[in-house]
Order: sequence, then C-alpha cells, then structure tokens
Amino acid sequence: MTRNIYDIIIVGGGIGGSALAGAMAAHGSRVLVVEREREFRDRVRGEGMHAWGVPEAKALGIYDRLHATCGIEVRWWDIYLGTQRLIRRDFPATTPHGSPLFSFYHPQMQDVLLDAAVGAGAEVRRGAAVRDVRPGRSPVVTVDHEGWMSEVSARLVVGADGRNSPTRKWAGFAVHHDADERLFTGVLLENVPVAEDTWYAVMNPDNGQEAVLCNVGDGRVRAYLGYPRAAGHRLAKAHDLPRFVAESMRTGVPAGFYAEARVAGPMASFASADAWVEHPYRDGVVLLGDAASTCDPSFGQGLALTLRSARLLLDHLMATEDWDAAGHAYAVEQHRQFSTVHTLEGWYRSLFLETGAQADARRALALPRIEQDATRIPDLFGMGPDAPVDEAARQRFFGET
Repeated sequence: MTRNIYDIIIVGGGIGGSALAGAMAAHGSRVLVVEREREFRDRVRGEGMHAWGVPEAKALGIYDRLHATCGIEVRWWDIYLGTQRLIRRDFPATTPHGSPLFSFYHPQMQDVLLDAAVGAGAEVRRGAAVRDVRPGRSPVVTVDHEGWMSEVSARLVVGADGRNSPTRKWAGFAVHHDADERLFTGVLLENVPVAEDTWYAVMNPDNGQEAVLCNVGDGRVRAYLGYPRAAGHRLAKAHDLPRFVAESMRTGVPAGFYAEARVAGPMASFASADAWVEHPYRDGVVLLGDAASTCDPSFGQGLALTLRSARLLLDHLMATEDWDAAGHAYAVEQHRQFSTVHTLEGWYRSLFLETGAQADARRALALPRIEQDATRIPDLFGMGPDAPVDEAARQRFFGET
C-alpha cells in the first residue's frame, strides 16, 4: 500500500466537488478528486438551478463553460396554484443580480466540470472507490482504484459524496432530519411541449401535490411530481409512467403536455425531508453539497446551495493558511445559509402544499394579499438564503400584516 500527500482530497466529482477542485487547483493547490463512476449515467438528480446560484457559478469560474456546452438559460417560470396562474416571472428582469434560471443535463455537466478541473491542474481518478476516511491533523483516505489499494493524505478532505455520504459516516458526523412525510419522483421524457426558456410548475393544496417540468436540452424534459406519503403510492419505475401522468394531471398539469410523451430515462423517487449536519467540519474533514445538507427537492435549492457552499469554502481557504480555522468558519456559515433556505421551504410548504382546514384558513388570509402584491412572497428562488426570514417577513407572507 502506497501513500501520497495532497493539499485537498475531494470525495465525489459532482457539481460541488468538481467546481471546488478546479478553483483550488487554479490557485495552486495540489488537488485529488476521487470519483467512483467511470462514465456518468442518467439518474434522477437536480438539473434546474435557481437564479441565485448563477452568481455563485460565475464566481467559481464554471458558468461560461457550462453555458457553452450543456447549460440552458431560462428566462420565465410559470407557477400555478391549482389551475390558476399565480405568477409568470421574468427572472433576469426581477432578480437583483439580473440572473436567469439555469438548466442542464446532469451527466453532461459532470463530464464538463471534471474535464475543467483536470485542465486547471487537478488530478481526477475515475472508477475509484473510497473505502475509508480517517479524520485527523492530516486526514487519510483509503482508495481502491483498478484493483490497487492506496492511502492518500491531505491537509483537508472534502466529502462531496451525496445525500447518503459514506464520508460523513466515517468521519462521525451526526445527521438531523425533518419528518419523512413526502416523496418526490422524477423521470426524463421526450415529446413534451415545454418551451426551452420556460419552467412550468403547479402546486395543488387540494391534494398536497406538485408538478414541475423543465427542459434539459436535445428535446428532453425532466418531469417531477411531489406528493404526500399518505397518498399510498411510490412511483419508481418506467412502468409507473401512466400513474405518474394521471397524478400530474390531477395536480393540474394540462393533459396536452403528456399526449405524445415517451420515457427517455429512468424514473426514481426520493424522500423530500431535509437532512443536515449542524457543523459540517471536524478534524480535517469538511462536508459539501448534499453531504452537508439535503434540501427538499420540491423546491430545487440543492444545486444553488451547493455552489454557494463551494464558493464559501473556497473563500475561507484562500483567506488563511489555518485551514482548521477556515473549516470551522465555513461550517458556521454553511449551516446559517442552509437554515435560511430550510425556513423558507417550510413557509412555502405550509402555505402552498399543506392540506386541511387550518391550511385552508392560512390561504384564505394570505392569497388575496399576495394576488394584490406578489412581493409578499419571500424570494427563495431569486435570492435564496439572502431573502429575509425575520418575523416581519413571515407575517407579511402569511397575510398577518
């Protein structure tokens, strides 16, 4: 068994890990990315990034490359409450940073960003499995690559290995969860007439369901359906498409969207409950992206929050030679950012998706005021964790003032 030493080892070559790898390598750090997949395959993952993530992508130096290769700038979002359109928003015209929404096909994005990291000077091992992470002053990662087991150490190990992060478990982080009450299903479709420059979403408080459609290029649309576990079904295979379509239409999606639809990729379901680590750094190991905090996919904040976190970690590491202090400072800020998003998600869910008499009473108070003034809605999608979440903002959203 051999041992090599790096400045930073990143476990996972997704959007956060590869963006951080490229940025750190460009600043002169010796970076290793360990990615288990040789070739990225289509899986149901986030492919729509909200507008507040665009400035983060630009700050990390990845936006122009993504836009030139696989990214789609999306100007409009049509949001319905049942059959009534709540808002048609022009994002570049209504965000303080002038940013659009942004879509891409996830496997292509991963290839683009890992290639960019290599171009910046990072070492990338694909088809490599991490078998263990040992925290410490010089944390050690055990890597199984092409039948050769090696130990590699670094000043810092970044766990960017997803919502079920083994790094998080090996490093001994405690995970907190919301109540597991909802499911979220996605499927890749062809022949769905959704404009490339528009996302479409409908929330239905009568049945607690929601549906989202966004174009990911080459004539393909990722369609999502969120629903309470109490609905009694879990849609997870291609043969569930008829039920998926029926429930989407029952939510409020026009039947014409699915008239000629064909399955172009897998269908999968996920729990919608948020999960998080309160302080995602300890003993030379830092967590990034879904490994640090998993947002409810119903509101699509994961990609933007991952890039915000990668940029924050980069800034802290670049600001000091004391990377232990940088890790702790990042952990405090990352959790604060997530907590704001978590709060706003809860407000949205309470007003737009919860069912029952109390929820109906909330809507009866809030929706007439929102119809008159849409700025009462906290701007989760345009500003993310920069949107206000104080008591005044809550009261204004729920129509109490």
